[in-house]
Amino acid sequence: MKKTFFILIVFLLIIASGYSFYHFKTYTDMPALAKLEYKGMNLVAPIKELKNATFDELKAYHINSISLIPYAFVDVDNASIHYNNKRQWWGERTEGIIASNQLAHDYKMTVMLKPHLWVNHNFYTGNLDFSTDTEWKKWETDYEKYILDFAQLAQKENIELFCFGTELGNAVAKRPEYWFQLIHKIKKIYTGKLTYAANWDDFDKVPFWNQLDYIGIDAYFPLSDATTPAVADLNKAWQQHILKMEKLQAKTKKKIIFTEFGYRNSDQAAKEPWTENQNSINNLAQANAYESLFQSLTKKDWFAGGFAWKWYADEYHKEEKNSVDYTPQDKPALETIRKWYQ
Repeated sequence: MKKTFFILIVFLLIIASGYSFYHFKTYTDMPALAKLEYKGMNLVAPIKELKNATFDELKAYHINSISLIPYAFVDVDNASIHYNNKRQWWGERTEGIIASNQLAHDYKMTVMLKPHLWVNHNFYTGNLDFSTDTEWKKWETDYEKYILDFAQLAQKENIELFCFGTELGNAVAKRPEYWFQLIHKIKKIYTGKLTYAANWDDFDKVPFWNQLDYIGIDAYFPLSDATTPAVADLNKAWQQHILKMEKLQAKTKKKIIFTEFGYRNSDQAAKEPWTENQNSINNLAQANAYESLFQSLTKKDWFAGGFAWKWYADEYHKEEKNSVDYTPQDKPALETIRKWYQ
């Protein structure tokens, strides 16, 4: 009798609160979203120092992981690479990486160390090429030193994820043996998770995914020519790219992370997200593009999350509030990120 009375009370409370069994059924029937291991941001290196206020703000938006980027500069004429230059910003050098990683760990965030090459303005690293084997070997010797130095640093500082290359499509296609031996050397030094950041248009051509922990993609997929693309239309456009990713994922059994993803707050934000041609401010286009990405990818159990491009550690991005940039800071897109990262 008491049990029956209790069930009746619960039922009446449900009715009183405006719910029905239909609502409960609808809720339980909703598709489960993938658990995002990396709710990340690519951190633009600070000029002089990294402050706690940066991490306080990141935490407020449920960001649980950051990418630190020690840039190196390529001299194409001499087939050489230079890094840790004192003229570089503090956050790009070894000392800055160490301090930034420690602060991230203090805030219970994981870290991806993601070395980047810089050639010069408007030069895409995926097109890097040399005419002779001697030049290639000279460049590869420099690159190996650069990467192994930071692999050692990643091991020493307990950095959780190491990305040993970013958008080097031609170098990978022409010199695959070099990359296999480099991965072997990295693994002798570094015991954390390992990935590579392939560009969106060649990730299915990378030959060494089976040697890594994640398939990494810089996910600037072209989705729509519309000035302000609708989320529903973007969701449809994602499907062809998702099918391509699923085919590779089924073959390798590796989870996929977006080592970079993002959109500028401009007209046609999703047309060619890797370009910076449009300078008309369109915050809604940026926010819609982010919303569609999360709606489309978080349904996939092979999607482990990723690192949005980008977050300024310094406040100089605020000097031009009415400007077009990739950062979602101080824009509606940041609330979209907060919602999905939560």
